[in-house]
Amino acid sequence: MPESRSRDAGTPIRTAIIGTGLAGLTTAYLLHNDERQRYHVTLLEQADSLSFDSASVAVKNHQTGVVERVDLPMRASAGGYYANLNRMYRHLGIPMHPVRFLFVFAKTLRPNMNGISTTPTQPNSKEYFVHASNHHQLPPPRPSGYGIFRYLLEVLYLVICQLWFTVACFTIQPHSARETVANYLNRIWLPRRYITHYLLPLMSSVSTCTHAEFLVFPAGDLVGYVRLSYRQKHYTVCGGVRQVQAQLVRGIEKKTIRVRCRVLSVTPDSQTGRVTVRWQDVWEDSDDTIILCEEVFDRVVLAMSPDVVARILKVPGVSEAMAIIPTVRVESSVLAPADVSARYSIVEDREGTGSAVCMHHSASESAPAQVITLRTQFSGSQEFRGASQTEALHAMPSGVMVETCPLDGTKDQRVLKRAEFTRTLRTIVSRTIVEAVIGRVDVNIGWVNGQDNVWLAGSWCWDGMVLLEGCVVSAMRVAEDFGVCIPWKVKK
Repeated sequence: MPESRSRDAGTPIRTAIIGTGLAGLTTAYLLHNDERQRYHVTLLEQADSLSFDSASVAVKNHQTGVVERVDLPMRASAGGYYANLNRMYRHLGIPMHPVRFLFVFAKTLRPNMNGISTTPTQPNSKEYFVHASNHHQLPPPRPSGYGIFRYLLEVLYLVICQLWFTVACFTIQPHSARETVANYLNRIWLPRRYITHYLLPLMSSVSTCTHAEFLVFPAGDLVGYVRLSYRQKHYTVCGGVRQVQAQLVRGIEKKTIRVRCRVLSVTPDSQTGRVTVRWQDVWEDSDDTIILCEEVFDRVVLAMSPDVVARILKVPGVSEAMAIIPTVRVESSVLAPADVSARYSIVEDREGTGSAVCMHHSASESAPAQVITLRTQFSGSQEFRGASQTEALHAMPSGVMVETCPLDGTKDQRVLKRAEFTRTLRTIVSRTIVEAVIGRVDVNIGWVNGQDNVWLAGSWCWDGMVLLEGCVVSAMRVAEDFGVCIPWKVKK
């Protein structure tokens, strides 16, 4: 990609990175650590702190005095699928540990009733199976209320279904890039009950979307995830992702990290090759004055969701294309246990110098499995096509719960921290748009990454599930466009 024509030789290339999630911070790290020191990086963030770790909290148990760092939303990575993410973590020296999970499948009995407990059993739910990740517990625990004969039949049924599904994912390719998950599952003759009660609750929780939304994902997303994560361990970052955030911005001058900047527009100039960024300074002002700022950069990286790109990037055709990519708002909360005798509270530990600890660091194979209850509210007579939804309730070692995509009403009396984030969904059309943007399909939408010295990055900006791996891969591609070496990339 040619450098800006008006830039003098030897002058650092002024680059703005808008958005400080994992994609933005990874891009900033790679450019800042360029071996030839060609880039001067400025980070712009609308929130009052860097966003990758902004919703995470330190929770204190006042009975034990222990403080646990809780990531919100929960961050866990499977060894095979998150290959680049895990390699980056190792390069940064981020401590990680394997985690085992017990996935409790349950269905709601009476929708819209409040209250959950610290155990897998929910007052308004009925468990119907418990799955141990990587089959670390055989036989799997028997749900309450299941007789031994019924339980053995269910296990046999699931062994057959799971075996066939796994074999299909490794041997039967999607017909084309336009085949959806629903069409693929129908084509491989996967039993309907297995799809509705096991596969969709699990995969829609991974993708934080409804069952119907996941069914229109490209089939390649599901097949690729199953293949790469097969028999792989799950890992979490010891002490939370704030360590990752701190390492990625290490060495970047604080004055070039600008928070509370609400970007209003990004406008390239084809004549000069430069890009004008306009933003509103949202620092609280005693006289409530709105401060508008403007700065010109040589290059700009938009590390944000497509709906925001559609709003601020002033390039013909881009807004229309980005607006087609569906997004939804997802809620995730940290809940105190229902046991009123236990008292928990949020404590300050922003810089990581406090007493917050990783509750499962002692770790490894002897550590108790963590329980994630996948509670599904089935909807419609045809559940495969209906608007069924699944919420995930992750019981943390300290006793607090991380709830994502809640089905019930408010639990204000138990919410320690609530956050919302934007989830980008996948469809056949949105996949085509993304592939066109990154230059992998010959579809003309009037713009490609790097044109007009503007790039896009994010968890959605690659051909795969919208997860943290996409953040790293998209950042690596931007850095390679900039001619920057990726220190953790595997050489072919």
